Amino acid sequence: MTTPNTEEIRAELFGTTCRCGREKKERQSFCFPCYMRLPRYLRTALYKRLGAGYEEMYKSALKLLFGVE
Repeated sequence: MTTPNTEEIRAELFGTTCRCGREKKERQSFCFPCYMRLPRYLRTALYKRLGAGYEEMYKSALKLLFGVE
């Protein structure tokens, strides 16, 4: 896996499949099991808006969960 660009991040956010392959709800970053594996500060940070820090927090979460660089 590679680090997604802004368009890919947007598509993943509005999609219904988590990076792990499980189903997730549209407008949620990850499925519930992946989301709960994140530290609290990162779960909270994923509520930032697109263009206002969300992309950076999403990339941090991907690195932690899946080792994406």
